[in-house]
Amino acid sequence: MKLLLWQKIILVFFLGILAPLLINLFLIQNIFVSILVGILTIIVSSFLVFNFLKPLHNLVTASENLGDGNFNQRMDIRSGDEFENIGTSFNLMVDKISHTFQNLEKEKDAAVSEKSKLDEVLSSIIDGIIAIDFNKNIILVNKAAEEITGFTNAQLHDQSIDKLIHLFDGQEEILPKTYCQTDFRRNAKLVGKDGKQTKVNLATAKVGATIQTSLSCILILHDLSKEEALEQMKLDFVSMVSHELKTPLTSIVGYLSVFASENKEKLPKEEMDLIDRSFISAQELLGLVQNILNVNKIESSQMSVSIEPLDYSQVLTKAMDDLKGQANQKNIILNLKLDQPLPKVLADPSRTSEVVTNLVANAINYTDPGGKVEVTTTVSPNELTTIVSDTGVGIPQEAIPHLFNKFFRVSNQTQKASKGTGLGLYIAKSIVDKMRGKIWVESEVGKGSKFMFTLPISTLSSGIVDSSKFASDEILAGALNY
Repeated sequence: MKLLLWQKIILVFFLGILAPLLINLFLIQNIFVSILVGILTIIVSSFLVFNFLKPLHNLVTASENLGDGNFNQRMDIRSGDEFENIGTSFNLMVDKISHTFQNLEKEKDAAVSEKSKLDEVLSSIIDGIIAIDFNKNIILVNKAAEEITGFTNAQLHDQSIDKLIHLFDGQEEILPKTYCQTDFRRNAKLVGKDGKQTKVNLATAKVGATIQTSLSCILILHDLSKEEALEQMKLDFVSMVSHELKTPLTSIVGYLSVFASENKEKLPKEEMDLIDRSFISAQELLGLVQNILNVNKIESSQMSVSIEPLDYSQVLTKAMDDLKGQANQKNIILNLKLDQPLPKVLADPSRTSEVVTNLVANAINYTDPGGKVEVTTTVSPNELTTIVSDTGVGIPQEAIPHLFNKFFRVSNQTQKASKGTGLGLYIAKSIVDKMRGKIWVESEVGKGSKFMFTLPISTLSSGIVDSSKFASDEILAGALNY
């Protein structure tokens, strides 16, 4: 029969204290025997106390081992009392702690693995990534962001972004309260360590922040400097090649023109036809090279437009005269309709002639033999509108929004045999835009097209252009860099 703890305590108290005391008082009269009984009582009491409290000592020892991280610690107490219950509870607790610790270790390993993957992904991204928290402190950067800003991860971590990294749109600084309020995208100049400047495309994403992550905003920095350098190299190469081609082509066109004019009465018709075809092909090739040069100037901001009061009727008349031969070859009626004397416009003479020639030549090219191309004008108080209409094949509606894009060509069955590089309309729009005009098109497949553009009317006051008609001082200066 096993005793409970309270029963053992009473037994120890009785056997160790009360029983010897009673024996000494009532039964033993010899002092020596009394001392001996006392010693035996102490020994018996100590043994009983040690034996009864040994499970408690084991429990304390096991608890200390558990505190040191020994989760394999278990207790084997079979005393049949409360100590055995405590030991059983202790073992259950250790099992739960061990299981929880194992789960935490697995989660820790998984978190470390995911962090390693994230670090690898971030380091492989060529765009700079910066993550900031509620207080605009930097909590994450990748390698590309370090290269763009000039700061290391250690220098950026936990630092306020507006103290180390500054972003500018022109002269105005873009602050975190602006680019982190909503999704934001804009080209900007980034000023980083030691004043290092980099042109970037800044894109931000506002994150649904939580208290656990404290993540508030992510910045994506796309470095534009390398792209701009590559683009400049491409423009320089195209410019060099085009200039090198233009010089011999100009000579070829000139020599063929002189040869044809001097020998048109001397050579047989068949040979003159070959000369004429060579002359036309050389002119087309020279025109292509000139278009490439113009596009290159537009994209490198080198094309100049000289604005002056211009007799526009002369420009129209000359352009129509130059294109009569092309229209006659296709048996197309080419008509210039001017119902009233035209006011002078503010435009560049050569660039305006280029626009008119391009639009009329396109109309002739896309009009079937026997058709008609007509140029008309309308005048309003502030601008003059030129309308180039044809009875040609027309343009699909889905193509019209892209018509003035560089290298865009309409592709459909009616125009599959058309020639061109898709540069003429792009150049025409660039010129018209720079002269403060507008250009657009109305067309329907099978019913022809109307290309229209506007030019500002010149207002003269004592021989000086009225500045109130224009918002740009550069126009008044007479030349604009495009």
